Amino acid sequence: MALFNYATKEITLKIVYYGPGLSGKTTNLQYLHSILNPQTRGRLLSLSTEAERTLFFDFLPLELGKIRDFSIRFQLYTVPGQVRYNATRKIVLKGADAIVFVADSQREMQEQNVDSLSNMRDNLLANSINPDEIPIIFQYNKRDLKNISSVDELNVDLNSYHYSFMEASAINGTGVEDSFKLITKLLLKHISRKHEIEIQPSRESKGKELSEVIVRSAVPMTADSPLPVSMEKPRERIPIWEPEVPEESISLPHVSDKTAQTLQDERNKGVLKATREVPTESLNAAVDEIRRVNEALADLRNSVSSLHREIKILKDIKKGHEETNAILRDLLQAFEDGRTRKSWFRF
Repeated sequence: MALFNYATKEITLKIVYYGPGLSGKTTNLQYLHSILNPQTRGRLLSLSTEAERTLFFDFLPLELGKIRDFSIRFQLYTVPGQVRYNATRKIVLKGADAIVFVADSQREMQEQNVDSLSNMRDNLLANSINPDEIPIIFQYNKRDLKNISSVDELNVDLNSYHYSFMEASAINGTGVEDSFKLITKLLLKHISRKHEIEIQPSRESKGKELSEVIVRSAVPMTADSPLPVSMEKPRERIPIWEPEVPEESISLPHVSDKTAQTLQDERNKGVLKATREVPTESLNAAVDEIRRVNEALADLRNSVSSLHREIKILKDIKKGHEETNAILRDLLQAFEDGRTRKSWFRF
């Protein structure tokens, strides 16, 4: 779900890299983080587990343009591929706007790919996200290895919904950049159609391809490649906020003369700014964002509670082992004492 931050004037779009364990999700994000503009990307954060890591970073391509004065920020996540971390995968998938499913092309990984895809659809539905209504692409990774399935075989096994797909070798960076450009194009088109809005291109991005705007070292696209949303003559802009009120026309609230004078003095000093009516849609968006945060916190609390219960069980098991060891030690000591007493009666 696209998040509108009215404080920072940003629209945040969440892209999740999903797939089975060790399919190349982490390698995708690490490569993208290395080629994106350092001035507009965030830190690459990692949440480590026993076998895998959940990675995250955000990216704000300022040259891309704006939607109704809002900048566009991308958040890129990976999920742990192991089945035992399904609760974490479900939390990371919450609020996703687009999915890159990273499939392992090796023949022996066919079953894991199918299971992971089914699990992805289940987790999307569990988060009230219709998998048929958000952009999804397939990245067939590890094409540089031997004993791999053909693209047609992978499509038969996985792509029954006819999603867009790309071949890749993430370890070499092949196809990683193109997959990211493809999913961002599809996502921005989706946002454009869903909200009936267009990107207002910045001066720096006029006449440039999306590949030049988003990725610093991108491979130029062909002239026939469609832009993510129309960058032709924009429609009449609909402002998010009410227009600025001229300073002379500001009306102070009905208060006492002394308070009104104080407010007037603060306004003259530049402390009090022009009052603006906050639209209902901004309040609704703020409420939705708060509700989403509360739901995420509730999920985290449940996960922490589960961990506490498991830790308590482990402590009880450890205590039982210690008691058993103490009993065994007592029995051994009694046995040794018996042997000693028996030796007293030998002649």
